[in-house]
Amino acid sequence: MYLTLADILLATSIIQSLGLAAFLLLPGTFRLISNRLLAASVLTFAAGLGEIFLYSTGVALRHPNLAYLGTLVGLLQAGLLYLYAQSLMYRDFRLVPEHAIHTLPFWVVSAIFLVEYYLQPGEVKLQILMSRDHPGVLTSPLLAAAIHLVFLGYLWATIRALGRFGTTLRQLFSNLENKQLAWLRTLLIGYAFVWTLSLLYCLSAHVFKSSASAQWVSATGAVTGFLFINYLLIHALRQPVVFSGLSAEEARLTRSDDDRGAPQEDVDDALLSRLATHMSEARPYLDANLSVEQLARQLGVPTRELSETINRGLEKNFFEFVSDYRVAEARRRLQAAEASTTILQVMYDSGFNSKSVFNTAFKKATGMTPSAYRAR
Repeated sequence: MYLTLADILLATSIIQSLGLAAFLLLPGTFRLISNRLLAASVLTFAAGLGEIFLYSTGVALRHPNLAYLGTLVGLLQAGLLYLYAQSLMYRDFRLVPEHAIHTLPFWVVSAIFLVEYYLQPGEVKLQILMSRDHPGVLTSPLLAAAIHLVFLGYLWATIRALGRFGTTLRQLFSNLENKQLAWLRTLLIGYAFVWTLSLLYCLSAHVFKSSASAQWVSATGAVTGFLFINYLLIHALRQPVVFSGLSAEEARLTRSDDDRGAPQEDVDDALLSRLATHMSEARPYLDANLSVEQLARQLGVPTRELSETINRGLEKNFFEFVSDYRVAEARRRLQAAEASTTILQVMYDSGFNSKSVFNTAFKKATGMTPSAYRAR
């Protein structure tokens, strides 16, 4: 059997996926629910790549009963990625029987494939495989579109949840480094783009049929699989270590803040005054890991009350509120710093611990970079 470069890349990605899943299922890593969900996601991803590999190498034609199995198992990936994102966002996330609803696309499509393919005689199976336009999809354009749209719907819902999660973090923390799950959102956006291209190809393949198109699908699947699994290898394993997600209390706080139907109370001007005094005298913003909960304890007020007061009274989230104080501190330090003092030292001394966040906040407030501000 002759293997093309795309076939070799597909095989490499499948082996990497299986290796990552095996590592995640070791006793030391298996205890984290996020690792178990990631392992399941990676295995279903490997199954999808396996479908393309069998199609590209012609193995599916020699063993018709193996055809479409990768597609069916791969249908579980969308729901697993959604649950995996939830397990990273929320520390107390647990799997419950209701989550089985996310396997519904798998059962529905499996029933269709069972009737339309697996229960057919061998010669009919070969005829279906010879006439299909896309690996893993029967000749029905409606079924192809439905599978793609379900997958894209899940990806969109997961990306949207991650976006809301990023907004939530800005209400709670002054240090967002390694908390925002931006790497996962970027990965899923890219994945959604590839699935959109695949949907367009599936629809057009029923009009423009060519062998070049099939080769294009194999090559695209190979490159996508290689990038996807290696991106996961770089980022996913360290995420639970640097941030274990929001606690139940933090999640309840943000749900209260987002409750649009709740009556809006008047802004507590006395609390705003106390807050301003505390920030200028105690300078808690110099703590790089300051959270709204810690600041509320320092002031002796409920966390929710302080969060709402900052949001409504100052029209800022907690991250912006603290960042403004840190920028002002950095400006004072830059004006008074000696020539030997580095900008990086000023950044850390002002409460920032990320150079990109510092530069962005400083330029937004002053219209210039810290180095340009210092030069003036």
